[in-house]
Amino acid sequence: MTTTTTIRTSALATAMDKVRSAPRIAVAMRAAEVATAVAARAQDPRHDAQLLADLVDDRDAVVALAALHALGAIADPLADETLVRVLARGRAPFDAHAAWALAGRRPSVVAARLLVDLMGRGGFAGMIAERTAVEWARAGSRDTLDILRRALVAADEAGDASAVAQLRSALAMVPGSAVSVRGTKRTHLADRRVGHQGVVVVQPFLHARLDRDGTSLGSGDAGGIASLLRSLGGSLAGLDDIDEVITITRAHGVVPADGSLRRPDREASSAFLGPNHRIERIAFGGDSPLPLRETWQYRTLLEREFLEIGRQLRGRRVVWHLRMADVGTLAAAAAARRLGQTVVFTVAPDPHVVIDALESDGRLDRAGFGMADAAAQYWFRARMVERLSAQVDALVLLPRPAIQSELVELVGLDPADLASRSTVVAEGVDVGEIDRALERSDASDRPAPTVAAILERIPEARRHLPWMLAIGRLNPLKGPHRFVGAVAGAPDLHDRFNIVLIGGDVDAPSADERTTLDLVADAARPLPSGALTVVAHVPPASIADALVHAARHGGIYVCASDKEEFGLAIVEALAAGLTVVAPQRGGPSTYVTDDANGALCDTSSVDAIRAAIRRVVPLAGDEVRAAQSRADVREHLSIDRMATALSAVYTALVAADEVAAA
Repeated sequence: MTTTTTIRTSALATAMDKVRSAPRIAVAMRAAEVATAVAARAQDPRHDAQLLADLVDDRDAVVALAALHALGAIADPLADETLVRVLARGRAPFDAHAAWALAGRRPSVVAARLLVDLMGRGGFAGMIAERTAVEWARAGSRDTLDILRRALVAADEAGDASAVAQLRSALAMVPGSAVSVRGTKRTHLADRRVGHQGVVVVQPFLHARLDRDGTSLGSGDAGGIASLLRSLGGSLAGLDDIDEVITITRAHGVVPADGSLRRPDREASSAFLGPNHRIERIAFGGDSPLPLRETWQYRTLLEREFLEIGRQLRGRRVVWHLRMADVGTLAAAAAARRLGQTVVFTVAPDPHVVIDALESDGRLDRAGFGMADAAAQYWFRARMVERLSAQVDALVLLPRPAIQSELVELVGLDPADLASRSTVVAEGVDVGEIDRALERSDASDRPAPTVAAILERIPEARRHLPWMLAIGRLNPLKGPHRFVGAVAGAPDLHDRFNIVLIGGDVDAPSADERTTLDLVADAARPLPSGALTVVAHVPPASIADALVHAARHGGIYVCASDKEEFGLAIVEALAAGLTVVAPQRGGPSTYVTDDANGALCDTSSVDAIRAAIRRVVPLAGDEVRAAQSRADVREHLSIDRMATALSAVYTALVAADEVAAA
């Protein structure tokens, strides 16, 4: 018996050693999941709990977080004591992870009070605390339910509207709590055209501001996926097998038409982006810009709204297609699961690959991982991707090298299960937008209005120079400062080209946009006056005009992102005929060929970006190459091709469900 205990106890020590010795943080996070499973089988729980209790203050933040989660699996009171101690200490992100681990423990009054206190802090930590408290209350813990009720009364008496709203939302998720909060009534979604039995596709993305013209694409956290869903929804809606597409996003404030300073009205809760492509907007978070990382606290509100949408669609052939490791996906997956509706998930090893990119160039290490996790919720988002990938009905993969092996190694998917439930579908761009821009360029000797406005901002002596162009949201992960720095350090480049950056809200930037603009300004110091022009986000038609102008005047497109899962803006640039520089990490390597239509490089390195730009300069302006790039995109990477492939996935799933139910 002693021998067995020693062997099994050492199994946990060995598992934790593998967390510490893993060559990369992303691999260590997978090892931490294994360590939690080993801890659950502990034969000497007190000894193993003490081992982990000693590690929760380890200087290696990855080891410390792994220890917290493993403690959640050990059947010993010391585990509870340690988790409560870490929760009470209030150090981010360890308190949030302790609250997370407590979800699987026996409820206690002390811990429940601490959870309510953490809920008051809001944000991601508040969401995690709320999640655990709700689970305890649902499981029948009267102490937890009473504490939540008393906290609601206290918040109401104190006039804390935010706390009242969150506590009411939490209690509404608990059966028998006597608190009820209804979602927005959307009875119009129950309308059904007689005789039409097509699929209803529901695609949530809460971080975009969408309208028919795409006037706000590219600002805040709304990047390529916002543009994708806008054009994909329209293309899907035109297919015979698709009844309707519902894109769900956040309701923003609308500036009063009279220009007054009164409180802005909310966008309409429902509208059409095109025939059979409906947008449903959920009001949350006020009227100010709301970064992705600050939306977690609205989880229960969002789940309630998604449930209302899903209920109105009962009786129809519904497929939810989820894409982001964010609160919208978390809430939508929970709602769809409760309703028994079909779910598809576009899975990628993200944030795993982002962590790898940051670690590889020294911006992230184990000691600083805790602070990074507090800001970006890497651990939770990674676990969310892993859980969701295992639970959904089908997976969609983006074509990129070694995607299956990465999903097995980093996300923990079973190879056989992955093969049976996944379909590779390349993303696509609206080539019609580019074609219309080409036609406008052919029909006029004058530049398009957006192009003319950019040229007007460039000093007259430099206006004849071709552009090095980058388009996308302003975020440090997109690397515009590295692109600018690469050109600023090379007179042979900045004397020959103008740099043009398009995207973001330049006039009223979010925190991430402000940081990025500051990084760009610092990188641009060595540039000659007027060599850099930064332009706020513009609608898709104006983007197309800028790409076509750059292509027809010997320009180059540069994407310096840490990585791109696919890279829609790069594909749009190729569709316009531009030569491109793109990240070697992620999907661009499936359609960018070195020295043919562009160059791939390590975009974490300014020197590597500079070298790649120099490699593609001779290709810029080559009309034969440009024509081939345009043809390749139209044949392989159009939005209509993507829609057709996804429609086949959706219809096969609902047909299989109907056969199973028969």
